[in-house]
Amino acid sequence: MIASLYLHIPFCVRKCLYCDFNSHAGMEHLFAPYVEAVKAEIRRDAERFHDALISTIYFGGGTPNILAPDQLAGILDEIRRSFQVAEGAEITTEANPGVSSLQSTVSSLPRAGFNRLSLGVQSFNDDELRLLGRIHTVDEAIRAFDDAREAGFGNISIDLMYGIPGQALESWRHTLHQALDLAPEHVSLYSLTVEEGTPFHAMQVEGRLTLPGDEIEADMYEEAIRTLTSAGFEHYEISNFARPGFRCRHNITYWRNEPYFGFGAGATSCLPLLPGLGEGLGMRATNVPSPEEYIHRIEAGQDTKACEERLTGKPAMGETMFLGLRMLQGVNIESFARRHGVLPQEVFLEEIARLTERGLIEQADGAIRLTRRGLLLANDVFAEFV
Repeated sequence: MIASLYLHIPFCVRKCLYCDFNSHAGMEHLFAPYVEAVKAEIRRDAERFHDALISTIYFGGGTPNILAPDQLAGILDEIRRSFQVAEGAEITTEANPGVSSLQSTVSSLPRAGFNRLSLGVQSFNDDELRLLGRIHTVDEAIRAFDDAREAGFGNISIDLMYGIPGQALESWRHTLHQALDLAPEHVSLYSLTVEEGTPFHAMQVEGRLTLPGDEIEADMYEEAIRTLTSAGFEHYEISNFARPGFRCRHNITYWRNEPYFGFGAGATSCLPLLPGLGEGLGMRATNVPSPEEYIHRIEAGQDTKACEERLTGKPAMGETMFLGLRMLQGVNIESFARRHGVLPQEVFLEEIARLTERGLIEQADGAIRLTRRGLLLANDVFAEFV
């Protein structure tokens, strides 16, 4: 089995105002036991899936670079001891500017085996960064990128956010061009979503948060497509742009609905069932989200899973559809049929007809894919397959 591997580091210096991820500030006392718990979980699962070949590894968060460099390297070493890691595997860590140890961290990680860095910049406007609750400034973001390049990272991705409260189209253009000036290999774009339970949601309910609106957000998205593709980036997924040869292989695992392991608090795995338990079936399992509970269960030898579900039938086919449609090349019809034993047009005849009539999807080059209009209304498309 060829699979990817995700490590969740659920710690941050400070929680951003928009963030609903499984991340926590003020838990420095848990760093060392958490690292040991993750290593133990890796060893445990490797015993069950010893034949797995790991093609990509991704450290996400949270803020992975809040850990010491030797702690991150130690987890990666444990993965290499426990699993077979493919030669040339893509090994990514996320990192956030503004963490005091970032320079020493990025300077040591290439020597430890990390070959890709995903830098959480979000904006090149200091006012917008303060509004989001980010802990870094524009100058610190630029310095972090330069430090990573000097350390030897030849594959750097930048995360950018649009639809920020009060953000004007001209400010978004400035952010895009500042990103291009740094010459990253990859750019990921995210439209701000106000999630329930976040400080931004409370501010919105109280009428203290003014968002640009759907029309301006659509203009920002189209501006990004024009700017980045004109600069030579491939627009290969709804929110992702890459220089030729630098697409994020780890995320493509998700969009192709392929196997992956998840380690750490709140991490999810999606794997085939063990032999003899059902042909063509899969299992998704998610760990408990609390870092304290996760550590306790590992130390007590208990199951770390909060929930499990078996993926079968039409729901499993629907996941293949809506995940695959995120990529601009779409869902390959023959690949879908090999995997599920039926053509997508047979399973989703009415859904495909409705979306085609609305001009949101099309069939071309042996695939079903989003149209340009479908890119702007992608959530409407995905809802048909959930």
